[in-house]
Amino acid sequence: MSHSKLSASNNYIVLAMDSVLLQAAALKLSPFERAQLIDALWQSLDPVGQTATDQAWLAESKDRLHAFQQGEIEAINGVTALAALKDQLAQ
Repeated sequence: MSHSKLSASNNYIVLAMDSVLLQAAALKLSPFERAQLIDALWQSLDPVGQTATDQAWLAESKDRLHAFQQGEIEAINGVTALAALKDQLAQ
């Protein structure tokens, strides 16, 4: 095997090992920290598209908060919302 092929092969092994170590370290993070990491990685894939998505969710959140404050919608707790969603998806 030539030196360049050996070097490329070693680089791949190092990167693969780094990925395994990175994954192990990430799994030790708290759920909140993992969510932050996921968000950062996702944004790094398409920062322009993510910015547009973030802006759309910000507008939606503001609209929902305003509707709640005006008494147009009611708040329900997360457990109730997820149970209702699960029931709807089961049908």
